[in-house]
Amino acid sequence: PKPSPVLMAKLSLMMFLEFAIQGAWLPLLFPFFKHHRNFPDAQVGYLGAIGAIGAIASPLVAGQLADRKTNAERVLGISHILGALLVFRMAYATDFTELMIEAFLYGLLYTPTLALVNAISFRHLPDRDRDFGKVRVWGTIGWIVIGIAVGQWLFRRAGTDVPLQYAYMGDAFRISAFIGLF
Repeated sequence: PKPSPVLMAKLSLMMFLEFAIQGAWLPLLFPFFKHHRNFPDAQVGYLGAIGAIGAIASPLVAGQLADRKTNAERVLGISHILGALLVFRMAYATDFTELMIEAFLYGLLYTPTLALVNAISFRHLPDRDRDFGKVRVWGTIGWIVIGIAVGQWLFRRAGTDVPLQYAYMGDAFRISAFIGLF
């Protein structure tokens, strides 16, 4: 059977928001920390690396929770709410150690949500081989749309004043936090 249009719309929106969350701030991570927070290249690299370590460790924790203790939707919701709080805080944090902790925790919280949205989609789609691509493409569209929207927002606020653009990049974190709450 074909999935209902309402189901396809809900799953597509879920996928759109899932990838819009990171698409709002991840492309701006290096210039924000390098040029606005004035961290040296090595420290910016450490922030990215510690986030990746959190991402590597995350399936050990989240997979067990989603499979054995509670349902995937609950883990997804809690991860996104806590992740939104972390990303919001990152917009204001200036201490390198604090940001290292937040980057690790964010990697730990966000990475499992990528698999969870897939699992939720697979569970609800009557023919996942036929229909998953139609849902998943909305994740890519979400990344692109929010990236362009945030870029335009920064340009409109700061114009061609590059240091001012860096100063406004914190808005990208706040936008991501707002999206994460949905």
